[in-house]
Amino acid sequence: MSRGIRIVGVTLAGDEVVDVVLPHGADPSDELHRRGWSMTGVRQAFTPSDEEGVTIQVSVVAEVGEERHTTWVPATSGERPPEGVDAVVVQRLAAYAVVVREGLVLATRLAADVRGAAHRWTLPGGGVDPGEDPATGLRREVWEETGQYLGEIRLLDLLTSHWVGQAPDGTWEDYQVVRLVYAATVPEPGPLVVHDQGGTTSEAAWLDVDALALHQRAPLLAADRWLTWRGGGGPRQP
Repeated sequence: MSRGIRIVGVTLAGDEVVDVVLPHGADPSDELHRRGWSMTGVRQAFTPSDEEGVTIQVSVVAEVGEERHTTWVPATSGERPPEGVDAVVVQRLAAYAVVVREGLVLATRLAADVRGAAHRWTLPGGGVDPGEDPATGLRREVWEETGQYLGEIRLLDLLTSHWVGQAPDGTWEDYQVVRLVYAATVPEPGPLVVHDQGGTTSEAAWLDVDALALHQRAPLLAADRWLTWRGGGGPRQP
């Protein structure tokens, strides 16, 4: 049984040509590049019933030259733990939803104790629990943070970042997060409620897509790729 986050590269013909457990801190695109392949998109992510970990299938083509799709997001400023303190190694899978409806995007505001991004707006979502299917984790996280029930979802993108710093409880961590980004719908919007009180979310709101520049945003919502996610769209809203 494999552990951790498994990256499987699949060609247009359906052949699996790469199968690797992602090393801590590594970029999936770099792991594919080392094996002669370039990632062109994300196919699916799932938790096999007979494995201890998550499998992410990506579309690949044989690499030509040095240009390739990258999944790397610049990390926040790295820090060094005090002398004699070893940082705890953490590799985390998270899932986030891009929900755009009638010119509004569903967003969440980070709590005051979120280091480096306090009070900033981001996409709803969060950590996938061990043994949990990523799609199930996404639906759970969105409900916990916004009170909304997702309808159709479609995998859009794969991102990762890596840094060393302190967790809210003061623990030093060598931390990598691998993020799955999904296009999603909310067929029947309800009252916005943050059910996970005391967590990383302080507020949920539908923000005007064209006025996002007026808000302080976390990197996930401020990144250039947001324009691709918005422009590519998800399953059509009713």
